[in-house]
Amino acid sequence: TDSHPLIKQALGRFPDGRRRYAGIALDVFFDHCLARDWHLYSDEPLDTFTGKVYRVLADEPALPESLALIAPRMAAQDWLGSYREFSVVGDALAGISRRLTRPEGLAGVNQELHALYRPLSDDFSAFYPELQAFAQAALAAERTIAG
Repeated sequence: TDSHPLIKQALGRFPDGRRRYAGIALDVFFDHCLARDWHLYSDEPLDTFTGKVYRVLADEPALPESLALIAPRMAAQDWLGSYREFSVVGDALAGISRRLTRPEGLAGVNQELHALYRPLSDDFSAFYPELQAFAQAALAAERTIAG
């Protein structure tokens, strides 16, 4: 997806000095957009979907160790559903920055996301239906091959 013109457009909205870390910020922001606008993309309520995801994680014995350690906390704190709130974007980016070798790369990015909120939201709204169509076509092709 990084080579998609709409993603390049969205990344280009960030200041030049941010370009190296803009992809991280954009991924988290797009998670927010998806959770915020879930009702536009699925008939299944977000809370129902996230509940299913958390049950799959709880029942999967072969999770990578790092995910197995955090999955119970993800479910208890509803990490996926909480992305509906923009404030969670800043919390998520702060957590990610603590794991980077250069955490200063994300310093101030939440303010930039706030300033870019509308244009980046518009980029997401244009991009996500294309991503859905691509995924549906890939699944249909896979079913045809598996036939």
